[in-house]
Amino acid sequence: MITAVVGVIVLLGGLIFFHELGHFLVAKSFGVRVEVFSLGFGKKLFKKQWGETEYALSLFPLGGYVKLMGDDPYKEIPAAEAHRAFSTQKLYKRFLIVAAGPLANLLLAYILFTIVFWAGQPTAAAQLGQVKVHSTAWDAGLRPKDTVTAIGGTAIQNWKEIESRLDGHAGETLEVTVRRSGAELKIPVPVSRVKSRNEYGEEVMVAGFDGISLLPLASKIGVTEASPAYEAGLRTGDLLTRIESENVTLYEDLDEVLERVWEPGKAITLAYRRPTSFESQEDPSTLPEMTATLNLPKTKSEALGTWGRPEALGIFPSEVFVAKIHPDSPAEAGGMQAGDRILKVGDKPVYHFDNIVDYVQEQGKAGAQAVLTIQRNGKVEELKLTPKETVREDPLTRSPVTQFLVGFSPMTAFYEPASTEIRIRSVGPLLARSVGEVNELAERMLVSLGKLVMGKISMKNLGGPVLIASVAGKSLHAGIIPFLQMMALISINLFLLNLFPIPILDGGHLLFFTIEAVQRKPVSIRTMEIANQMGMVFILLLVGLTLFNDISRMILH
Repeated sequence: MITAVVGVIVLLGGLIFFHELGHFLVAKSFGVRVEVFSLGFGKKLFKKQWGETEYALSLFPLGGYVKLMGDDPYKEIPAAEAHRAFSTQKLYKRFLIVAAGPLANLLLAYILFTIVFWAGQPTAAAQLGQVKVHSTAWDAGLRPKDTVTAIGGTAIQNWKEIESRLDGHAGETLEVTVRRSGAELKIPVPVSRVKSRNEYGEEVMVAGFDGISLLPLASKIGVTEASPAYEAGLRTGDLLTRIESENVTLYEDLDEVLERVWEPGKAITLAYRRPTSFESQEDPSTLPEMTATLNLPKTKSEALGTWGRPEALGIFPSEVFVAKIHPDSPAEAGGMQAGDRILKVGDKPVYHFDNIVDYVQEQGKAGAQAVLTIQRNGKVEELKLTPKETVREDPLTRSPVTQFLVGFSPMTAFYEPASTEIRIRSVGPLLARSVGEVNELAERMLVSLGKLVMGKISMKNLGGPVLIASVAGKSLHAGIIPFLQMMALISINLFLLNLFPIPILDGGHLLFFTIEAVQRKPVSIRTMEIANQMGMVFILLLVGLTLFNDISRMILH
């Protein structure tokens, strides 16, 4: 809570100060008298006169203002001071004074991203989190935890560069250089067309490696009965944390560590944490760590099954085990239970949850039953489920999405992906990268706005002060660099928002000045008053909508 409060004060305070400073400095440079410089609106909590300007901190922190002499058309201006009034300035000067606020926010974004890239921007590393068993990438030879260093001879430094390098190469086979266990391997991998979501949340087909994923599976396990792991006391849903003296966090760690400690018949110690239930969402670090002694089989570990050495112990990825049965679902009607291990769908073995999802969709579209072979209490059973057609609204795009479901959730648990930093210390590349990043984000925001206006993105995605406070707190808790990134992102938003031709915003004033330039006379005071009233109503409605969305999100979560 304290972090959120500090975060929002620093974030909003900094953004508002910089915006108003833009107006202030340009007005001063043209000799216009600045009467008040205030952070916040409403009652002044603190004020100090310094020279001809009063500096104030006001009650409501959702904005600020710079009061210029002559910006009130009904207030008389002393003849001796007329040359210093805003209203008497040439049109281009008034235009620049008003535009300086939004432009200051744009400049701030450039500055912040320059700092971020100089210090090091955290980003996802080019390490494969998952490679689905028997996918195209798996069959080509890629494996989880491989670090991609080059594709087709082009150096790769992070995950985003993998995606951009593959763009436009669907149908080709590219040589992928990976680092695995200290060795460098060169693997030819076909580039496929895969489903993805673009930056606007729309489902699209893009060039990619079929079967790879950024998020790695955590070391949460499923355990089969009458196995060495079960006899040692391990159970489905346990999260392994250590094997002998080596820590494990990913499911892929298990095989690597077991290879190092494996001696036929040896007793090894495993540490684990046990959730209170299969579907528990509690923080594993709050659970007590327990230990178990496991006797390794009296056989060599080579030539083991699909999942390697863990399989020989009765340990499998938790994603092929059932965590929860949804009420009144085909799974409940068909007799499925939490803890079941899914062995096959139809006549095909299950290696990961995607196998089940794809099979259920196929059977549902064909109007056929889904036949799932499960293992429970050491016995194998066959369940026949009738997929249920479900139409839901995409939370981002509002478009209807048809799915066939059988009504259970897997015991999948992910771990944080490997990360790296983008750090640039040369001035030229640093400035170019910062400008490019800000311009790209601004372009995306404009496209998103267009999709919002056209109804392609739901208004429910708009957030207000509560969301800003939450995001500010979370980003500050994550570190100063994520906080500066978030501050830059919101600063770009303010730059664009304030340029919209909405009366009472800077963009509304710029619109009036543009009309004045075209018709060669100022817009009438009455017209501006009516327009400003309409603009105020629009802004209040927008604030009300964002607050409603914020409160709705809080209730739902």
